[in-house]
Amino acid sequence: RPTPMAETLLTGFPSLVTRRLCRELIAQGDTIHLLVRHPHRAEADAFIQRSVTSLASEPSPGGRPRTLGTARTVIGDVVLMDLGLGGADVRRLLREIQVIYHCASIHPRNNRPEDAERVNVEGTRSIVELALEAEGLDRFNFLSTAFVSGDRQGVVLEAELERGQRFKSEFERTKYEAERIVRRAASDMPVTIYRPGLIVGDSQTGELSRGDDPYDMMLAFLNIPFNIAVPLPGRGDYPLHLVPVDYVAAAMAAIGRAPAGRGRTVHLTDPNPLPARGVLDLIADHGNRRRPSGSIPAGLARRLLRLTGLSKIGPPERFVDYFNRLVIYNTTSALQLLDGTGIQCPPFESYVGNLVAHLKRLGGDASRPGFGPGAYE
Repeated sequence: RPTPMAETLLTGFPSLVTRRLCRELIAQGDTIHLLVRHPHRAEADAFIQRSVTSLASEPSPGGRPRTLGTARTVIGDVVLMDLGLGGADVRRLLREIQVIYHCASIHPRNNRPEDAERVNVEGTRSIVELALEAEGLDRFNFLSTAFVSGDRQGVVLEAELERGQRFKSEFERTKYEAERIVRRAASDMPVTIYRPGLIVGDSQTGELSRGDDPYDMMLAFLNIPFNIAVPLPGRGDYPLHLVPVDYVAAAMAAIGRAPAGRGRTVHLTDPNPLPARGVLDLIADHGNRRRPSGSIPAGLARRLLRLTGLSKIGPPERFVDYFNRLVIYNTTSALQLLDGTGIQCPPFESYVGNLVAHLKRLGGDASRPGFGPGAYE
């Protein structure tokens, strides 16, 4: 059984994953030390207060009594030595922390190699070094990405990492290097690695993280002017690995202290992903847009999207790669570890309507004139 009310260090605020995970951990009774860079302190304090108040007003699962956890902000930065904390704070963390969730990473949209290297690689190295000194650490949980598989094709197993793959972006490469750091440390501390696919919004509320890849993909598609039927970049027959943020957070919270999760790597992806064309067809249907029609070769699509301005009326260039990866992520470990918890990845068709509705509430209706580029900005 997981240790109740664990002292937990959580990084990555203000990302949507970290927000959802923090809420899950408070709900299960943890005491959260939320690492926050100084510019986000007021936002983090307000988020914690809202979360605790909201959870306190919700009925307990199954009517059983429960004790909510607490959370406090810790001002620091993963790229700094000892997370930028003073000596007394570091000693306190090393003495008290039982569980770490390291979710901080540079955004996939950031194309500056030095930023990705500094945050994804050196930031992970820094917090791993700190974790190795913790006196009573029960688990180090690391948020990776399924796309450390790079250009591999076919079935990718959860235990696999180094298979000679090449990478499409600095985000993929540096997350791969970060995972290698965590795996090397696994011989000296209990580690669990999570590899989600493309994280979309909340399956229940439809909330998306503005500027994330799925947000940009849906927005670009819904913003195409004149409601024309656009061709897909590639045939669109390959699976598009989308996963809702609430599933990712719930799975991480459940596995993160379960004894069976120690030493495991889990793919948090849809075990039955739709092909890219099926995903866009559903988005079109719920957004009152015309479905995509036909296709253009992926290489040509990349060249066209590099032209200035074209990305404003179509998907950013990086989506061509997502649409054209013939890869299946095996989820055996994830399914085993979540068996009996009631936590499972919902099918995309069950929540796409919530995502599109949320985008519309942000400032436009895809079915009427004027729903065009910049409508939500």
